Amino acid sequence: MNRKTFIAYTLVVAAVCLSSPASAADLPKSGTYSAHYGWTFSGHVQELGANRTVYAGVVAGVIFNDSGEGFLHKARVDCPIFNDVNQGHANANGSCVVTDVDGDKLFMEWKCTGAMPACPGDERFVGGTGKYNGISGSSKFQGNFIGATGAGWSDWKGEYKLP
Repeated sequence: MNRKTFIAYTLVVAAVCLSSPASAADLPKSGTYSAHYGWTFSGHVQELGANRTVYAGVVAGVIFNDSGEGFLHKARVDCPIFNDVNQGHANANGSCVVTDVDGDKLFMEWKCTGAMPACPGDERFVGGTGKYNGISGSSKFQGNFIGATGAGWSDWKGEYKLP
């Protein structure tokens, strides 16, 4: 390996190590967090008359802790969703699996109601694997739809506690 290749390789390894999310040893046993999650919807859409639409599918994407590190930073989020939009008012619920870089999973349930294109609601942590085993806590969130694109984002703010 020549010197330039070695230096490039060393810089890539350093960048990966420095940008890694929190490990189990680094994650505090309790705390608060604020994060944002960009997603896309895939699934089925059923029109039930002129003023009612039902959506069933998954919103999947990536969540980023607003501090740029720590709890749930750079994790994949998959949320099965059922959303009944009647007269422009959303009534949605579902669950989520959040998978971090270590493969540990956090499980939650959620619900929201509101005038489209927003849907403010509540989330509740119901379990997890690895570093999230035994987690409890809750969050407030707001889902935001980007028109009829099938994409959107959610802002999450809450607290968690580990055993």
